[in-house]
Amino acid sequence: MSFIFVFTLIFMIFRIGVTFANGFLVHYATFMASRTYLVIDNNSNSSSGGDQNARNRASIVFEQFPMKKTIPGWNSLIKINHPGSVPNALFIGAWSEYTENFGISDIVGGIKPVALRSESFLGREPTRANCLERICRAMEEVGGDCNVHTTFFDNGC
Repeated sequence: MSFIFVFTLIFMIFRIGVTFANGFLVHYATFMASRTYLVIDNNSNSSSGGDQNARNRASIVFEQFPMKKTIPGWNSLIKINHPGSVPNALFIGAWSEYTENFGISDIVGGIKPVALRSESFLGREPTRANCLERICRAMEEVGGDCNVHTTFFDNGC
């Protein structure tokens, strides 16, 4: 009886460790996808012209990680909150939801899968079109115009 108890305890600790390791992998993949979404810009003339390209590139980065090999039944995709899709700019970024079996039996941990969520809300850098609009608006407010290609000052855009 004590052998079964010790074996179950060791197996349960191993199973929890594998679940945590899988969670760290999903967190890192979500962070890297959100980081990609943060910085990708295709020099579009519209302020939202690069968002679709950034979403596609973030999905490619997310899918490069081996979650299908390490997490049984992996079926999640990266989801992107783009500017304008959420009421608060603090929630712009990437997130993913997936399920994983946490327990080893109905008695220890349960047999229902646990829903897990990984979020990385890093935001989105202003595109070059946004920066141009802001600089032109600032120049127009002081009496200038944007008909001439002039660098007013570099504000970090």
